[in-house]
Amino acid sequence: MPLSEDDTELALLLPSRGNLPLVEFLPLVFLSGSHEFLLPNPEDLGAAEGQSAIFYTPDSGDNGTLCHFLRWEGREFLLEPAGPSLSAETQLRKPLIFLLARPQILGFFADWKYSGEGLHHFELPTRVLARSARRQRRVPIEGNILMRSKNGRTLYGKLHDFSPGGASMFLDQDILEPGEMVLVEFEIPECGICETVATIARRERITHPIYPYLYGIYFQLTEAQQRKAEHLYLCKKAEQIKKVVNSAQDRFSGKTF
Repeated sequence: MPLSEDDTELALLLPSRGNLPLVEFLPLVFLSGSHEFLLPNPEDLGAAEGQSAIFYTPDSGDNGTLCHFLRWEGREFLLEPAGPSLSAETQLRKPLIFLLARPQILGFFADWKYSGEGLHHFELPTRVLARSARRQRRVPIEGNILMRSKNGRTLYGKLHDFSPGGASMFLDQDILEPGEMVLVEFEIPECGICETVATIARRERITHPIYPYLYGIYFQLTEAQQRKAEHLYLCKKAEQIKKVVNSAQDRFSGKTF
């Protein structure tokens, strides 16, 4: 079964979980902000048949299972796995689910009810985070970033993801404040280097042995820098799409495509 365009886009929207607990993984997808649905009705969420979804179980290191939304049945919903179905005896407990319900991406925890006939049944979530699914999705990335603040500090970090409009990065210090402006220079491996002014948009404390702080930044680009950033983005996105589509061991289903 080939991946659809939305399957690929959802894969690119989500960062790698690594060994993060689910409660710390969820905010990584909403670093640029979100709005919240509390005790939503099914019609509030815009879920429709065929939309791409990925769920993560609480098990450490679970890299996600790709599914498609099937339908609502009262106040529960059904997901159909895109690859080989998990055993009916598998206890999913309360997984973290991301759903690409265009024009939004939704993130929420949902109580699992049961699995049968190749379908997973979940209860309507009580709290859902939502944000716009960017026209230019950030791509996961590994690279170095150097920052210089107005008071002369020089900081070194690791890139987490990137788009022409902004990025997120890991730092080992809690010394940058939201709203602060910095000069950044970053390298996209095998694609090139870009230097620009950026504004700190968000800061999160995470569980990481070396870099316990995750920052989201927005770029302030000149026309020339914008062209450079778009070039780097397209270069990296092409690489990421190739990995998602052609990987012999797809990380969502364990099936060769």
